[in-house]
Amino acid sequence: MRTFTRLTATAAPLDRANVDTDAIIPVDYCINRERPHFDEGLFRRWRLDDAGEPRAAFVLNQPRFAGAGILVAGPNFGCGSSREMAVWALADAGIRCVIAPSFGEIFYDNCFQNGVLPAIVDAAAGAALLDALARGNSAEVTVDLETRTIRGPDGVEVPLHIDDLRAGMLIEGLDPIASTLAFGDAIEAFESQERSARPWVQRPGAG
Repeated sequence: MRTFTRLTATAAPLDRANVDTDAIIPVDYCINRERPHFDEGLFRRWRLDDAGEPRAAFVLNQPRFAGAGILVAGPNFGCGSSREMAVWALADAGIRCVIAPSFGEIFYDNCFQNGVLPAIVDAAAGAALLDALARGNSAEVTVDLETRTIRGPDGVEVPLHIDDLRAGMLIEGLDPIASTLAFGDAIEAFESQERSARPWVQRPGAG
């Protein structure tokens, strides 16, 4: 999995709350498709009209936010169904970080399995960042996972909220299984102690 330590990129403001996974990628674009082409369905109903033409008003179609690597959104981003393709669509479009005050729980977990940082900020900080992107000339944002800070286009820094375990997974490029295996020696030591302390709970014939 790709590591994530520090990212400076164009940030696109999506000032909407409760963006669900069906809006991120409709179910029609979740089947008969291979990576890295899930971006074809990214925000399909918002990004393209019925004829398949770009909607000029949609933020990712605006020249100023072209090639955005960061998305700034409202609260409860990624709610709805558990489809992991929502994260795939963002990643395939080159979006490595989504900044929001809160996320759908399953979407949040899926991000860490795919090298995407779901960066939680305070509601006031999120609103200020959206405002700075909407009114400023610059759309450049820096997300530093090691220092747990986000610097907006106006130069203001705000804290990024994340627990040490998940931050470490992204910094080291570890998915949940690899992260668990990193504690292999400690797990084996615990199991050895358990076998000695409580041999009666072991399966017959277990070493």
